[in-house]
Amino acid sequence: MGLGDALRHGAARHPQKLALVTPERSWSFADLDAASSRLAAALLHAGHAPGDRIALHFTNGYELPVCLYACFKAGLIAVPLNTRMKGAELAYVLNHCGARVYLGQASLYSELQDSRGAIASDDFFIAGDRTPFTNVAAFDTLLEPSAPTVVEPPLPVPDVADDQVAVIMYTSGTTARPKGVTHTHRTLGTMARHGGTVAEAVAGDVTGIVLPACHIFGLSALVSTWLDGNTVVMIPRFDPGLVLEQLQAHRVTIFAALPVMLNALVHHPTAASFDLSAMRVCIAGGDAVATELQRRFKAAFGCDVTEACGMTEVQPYACNPLYGRGKVGSIGKAAPGATLRLVDPFDVDVAAGEPGEVLVRSGATMVGYWNDAENTAATIRNGWLGTGDLARLDEDGYYWFVGRTKEIIIRAGSNISPLEVEEALYQHPAVREVGVVGAPDELLGEVVVAYVALKTGASASETELQDFLSGRLAAYKVPARIRFVPELPKGLTGKVQRKALKELASRA
Repeated sequence: MGLGDALRHGAARHPQKLALVTPERSWSFADLDAASSRLAAALLHAGHAPGDRIALHFTNGYELPVCLYACFKAGLIAVPLNTRMKGAELAYVLNHCGARVYLGQASLYSELQDSRGAIASDDFFIAGDRTPFTNVAAFDTLLEPSAPTVVEPPLPVPDVADDQVAVIMYTSGTTARPKGVTHTHRTLGTMARHGGTVAEAVAGDVTGIVLPACHIFGLSALVSTWLDGNTVVMIPRFDPGLVLEQLQAHRVTIFAALPVMLNALVHHPTAASFDLSAMRVCIAGGDAVATELQRRFKAAFGCDVTEACGMTEVQPYACNPLYGRGKVGSIGKAAPGATLRLVDPFDVDVAAGEPGEVLVRSGATMVGYWNDAENTAATIRNGWLGTGDLARLDEDGYYWFVGRTKEIIIRAGSNISPLEVEEALYQHPAVREVGVVGAPDELLGEVVVAYVALKTGASASETELQDFLSGRLAAYKVPARIRFVPELPKGLTGKVQRKALKELASRA
């Protein structure tokens, strides 16, 4: 079954079954199949052809999945825009991919308005109150059954081949311009099917999605759930109280989140009052998951955290088995359909137990970066995707994440993993969040610096934490400096932004 067939199939088998639930209302498979088909027909009738890029700028809700599946059905290429990008970044992405149409919501379009003159896109449609804006059309008219752009009889739906491009997902661009990760109907569909295998999905599952569906983690959860004919509870924003309410109210069985989100749920002041007993799967990825956080989450909500590892280019490439059957602290074994290698900087396989860069071969791997042959060739090497992640393999076939190739701290010639230091700091009862980076040092090359956010009402000093670590880490790994901050900086994907911490450390 292809991507565009999922809603059709669901509507044919169980038309009134809930497909999408938001805090405001819900929609059946029949509702969403009809709406996405109307939008697909409207876009085709307006002169857009398969292969044209359609930019989608929505938070989690009704419009984004309808637009995605309209594109899937029509053979158009969906370009979900990161909702935290600024005007200049958005303009770059729209021009780089050559988007013909922008579909978005008023609250997000306002960020783009000042850059409108620099954008080559043909048509702009926005949902919501558009009173302050000019030269934009109402998105809702495209979804109306009597929309004038929809002709009778409807235009024939094109045949969409598995190897046609389905989505272009732009990376957050923390080290360079954003790159357009390109997935076909085949690679995204394979990723979604593997996601269902990882979650051991069954009929009747309810998936809670708070991860923005403009990112691969949220998108793959959405596509995977509807391929299985199950219900999605889409949460529009990450507010810990709102998330807990939605998970409880809709008896969510499968939930995926970033570690920083799980940490916030655990520390919500009324966390103990919520009943999440329906949840049987909680998958965490996007950053390292401290073992202490996994312990706290299980204690608070009764569900194991299953750690996985992936990236926009392939999601996931490694994952633990469910229900505590894996190794806590590891990223698990190779994910379904994935083959992994660990290599040195010359792409030579490393010795057993030694850390190396993770290379991946999988049917879920991107086909390349949009209009970027140079970065594509640098990343896909002889059929293997270079992740930039460092890991080691143990004797049982489990992989242990060491860090990113550019994040390893080298102190006096010794390599230090920031994750190891963070893991130790999380064991202190006063610590809520922590980020560890290297800072330049004339004598040693680099020294370890930790940034710590404490729990509400808790206290700790730099010396206290250093003493705490000295009993758990070799002396050279103990941070030379510990700085206390109210919150750690987060990137566009919600992960702790180590680059920003490194810049702070270098100025200290």
